[in-house]
Amino acid sequence: MNPITNIEFYNTPEGDVMMKEFGQPAIVLKDTDRATLEYMLSVIRDRYPKAHTRLMKIYSASTMNRWHYEFRVVHRFIRCNFGEYDQYNLDINKDGQFVFEEVKCPLRGECEDEDVICRPELDTRFTEREMDVFRLIASNCQTDDIAAELHISPCTVNRHRENIKAKIKVRNVGEMISYWHQNQMK
Repeated sequence: MNPITNIEFYNTPEGDVMMKEFGQPAIVLKDTDRATLEYMLSVIRDRYPKAHTRLMKIYSASTMNRWHYEFRVVHRFIRCNFGEYDQYNLDINKDGQFVFEEVKCPLRGECEDEDVICRPELDTRFTEREMDVFRLIASNCQTDDIAAELHISPCTVNRHRENIKAKIKVRNVGEMISYWHQNQMK
């Protein structure tokens, strides 16, 4: 699953979520946009587990139609965090990092999902597998070598790498390796 980058989301008055990739026309996000939905779900699950848990609970009545269920979860997350059109600050930047916006919401300040779904807290703890991947990256191993060593796919290695970069707020592998050595991680 490839990361998505250079994306601007915005809400319409009708409740649709528009998705505009840099240099492309805007499109309405639909439940058939599987690559985008699956990527967003994996990021929400891996980086914002409290938001993921709450969204899964809220939309659990829709689980009979998996595509619609996943669409509703991602749709809500986007509406709560990327609602305004801003052509100068992309919501998912060139490094694949989420850039949350202060969304205008009539429930601001009284919503029970505030700071859970809206403005979610990034989980900066590493999973055991992320630590394994991080250690091998810091040892200058390449993606295919890491995948073979850990018996996982190269796509899974890439997903772990992107999660690690997001959690430590760096843009590239060189900065990851510097972080590893500066923080004397083991």
